[in-house]
Amino acid sequence: MIKQTYKTATTAAALILFASVASRAADQQLNMASWGGIFKEATQKNIADPFTKATGIPVSIADVGGGWAAKIEAQKAAGHLQWDIIDSIDAGSAAYLAAQGMLEPFPADLKAKLEAASISGTVSDYMIEEGSTGVVIVCRKEVKCPSTSAGFFDGKAFPGARAIVNEPNQVLPFAALAGGQPHDKLFPVDLDKAFATLNKIKDSVRVWPTSGDQQQQVLASGEVDMAIMWNGRAYDLTQKGTPLTFVWDGALLDPGGLVVIKGAPDKDAAFKYVEFYATHPQAQADWAKVLPYGMASKEVASLLPRQIADALPSSHDVTRIDPNWFAQNEKEISKRWQEFLAGAK
Repeated sequence: MIKQTYKTATTAAALILFASVASRAADQQLNMASWGGIFKEATQKNIADPFTKATGIPVSIADVGGGWAAKIEAQKAAGHLQWDIIDSIDAGSAAYLAAQGMLEPFPADLKAKLEAASISGTVSDYMIEEGSTGVVIVCRKEVKCPSTSAGFFDGKAFPGARAIVNEPNQVLPFAALAGGQPHDKLFPVDLDKAFATLNKIKDSVRVWPTSGDQQQQVLASGEVDMAIMWNGRAYDLTQKGTPLTFVWDGALLDPGGLVVIKGAPDKDAAFKYVEFYATHPQAQADWAKVLPYGMASKEVASLLPRQIADALPSSHDVTRIDPNWFAQNEKEISKRWQEFLAGAK
């Protein structure tokens, strides 16, 4: 009788503890900002849903499409933060926001866990790499495609309608390299050289896509013949039936990563998500099978088929974008970029 009473009490205590944990999880709601489209789908299926299953914390993912720095600044100014965490913010925007005190640093114990599970250099005080992007030239198979980055900016030798992703921290270094600035002396970027290079073909640029979905749409439809775009989005297009030629000459690596916004409504849930991501290499590998971008785990490459591993930016000779350059020069870069786009339309 005593044993039965003890067993009943123990069971009841366990149920109360479970109910308490479940209640706390139910009280949490992780709001994430994402690039949208296939990017959002890859995150939802391979990381967010497994995280929810493991923790009970639901994840709501908003299609935002970039422009992170301006959007976070606007939310801060309005006194209303909409998101807790950003899904693969570009490192330049992250560095800028961190310098403005708008990102939460990782707690010391969490950072130690992240570093133990990740490739050296992929974890900073406020970001762990996820979705690090190759910025490359791609062409539809039927068009004459340049074999070098300089050729993309030669409209006479390589005619055709173009698209260039509307991300100045990616495009300006790309254009400066194509214009002759040395790889090993790319930062600080020679902005005059970069804009002079862009001016050569601005009349041929049909679209300046502001999202990954738009990059894919204009190529798939044939609206443009070639583009400077993200390697994972281009790879996804090939898997969906649009044959493309990839040109890795002059390609850049733009580190992306998970960051937690300062003052996030549920930063504790955000930190739990970051830890889950870092400690589940198979989830990272499954994500990279959809979009072959760089991930943080030491184990990811060994978990990928050869075809996917070969499509990763790390399998090519790419120049890494310095996020501090963008953070330190964001105001000038944004001003000159907007003036250039206004003149290009």
